[in-house]
Amino acid sequence: MKIVTYILLSLVVVLAFLGYYYASSQETTMRVLVGARAGFSEEPAGMELINKNLVTEAATVAKTRSDTLKANASRQAEAVNAAEKMEDAHRVAETHKADMERVQAKIEEASQHQEELAKKKDELLAQLHGIPGMEDTDMETAVDTLHSIVTEDAESIAKLKEQSQKLTGQRKELNKEVSDATVDYNTKKEQNNRFLEPYRNNGTQYTIAAVNPQWHFVVFNAGEDSGFYPGDKTQLLVQRNGVAIATLHIVSVSAGQVVAEYDEEKLPRGVMLEVGDLVLRKVPLGS
Repeated sequence: MKIVTYILLSLVVVLAFLGYYYASSQETTMRVLVGARAGFSEEPAGMELINKNLVTEAATVAKTRSDTLKANASRQAEAVNAAEKMEDAHRVAETHKADMERVQAKIEEASQHQEELAKKKDELLAQLHGIPGMEDTDMETAVDTLHSIVTEDAESIAKLKEQSQKLTGQRKELNKEVSDATVDYNTKKEQNNRFLEPYRNNGTQYTIAAVNPQWHFVVFNAGEDSGFYPGDKTQLLVQRNGVAIATLHIVSVSAGQVVAEYDEEKLPRGVMLEVGDLVLRKVPLGS
């Protein structure tokens, strides 16, 4: 583009030079013509006329030359302006060309992406056609079907979450009840252990040999050296698996055999005295 500008400026300079040369030649020619018309007279009157005509012609030629120079300067300015506009147009054209190249690249990229999407669509359709019940389904119908399935699954998941939250709440309540029951059991077990500790240390425990649930009494052998005696008011405890389940009152003592009665209403619910239950004093020996 710069070469074109240089060429245009060179043409403007040449035109200006030619204009100036033309104006100078024309002035000389006019002088010659005027002299010829006047006959190149040597008379004073003729010379005055010639001078007068020459001055007039010279003024005309000068004005013509001035107008020509002005016209050349104007054409030169116009040429420079045209060259600048051509440069601007060239820059705009280059910019448009770059923009077109970018657009074309995007078009090609979009076309390639479209081809990839079409390929993925075909692959997806092939997978969908492998699902029972969707062998002949087109993409649009398949999408609607899958959307329906996903919606139903989402609703089912929401319901399951709600049920899970309810079950979680119930489980927390049950865990709390179990925890409270465990604490209560451990507390009672500890109290029972503290209660039975003196009797475990007593070293004297007896085993029930017979039970009469009708008359509410039991029989156990204590031995003649047990210290029990007829009319003994010592209260006895019945223990099973380390837990006190009943209180006995001595009825009779004979040859080391003790008969004792119990209050059935004070037994734990569902518990009956059995052969093999242990008997020990409610108050340890020596207390």
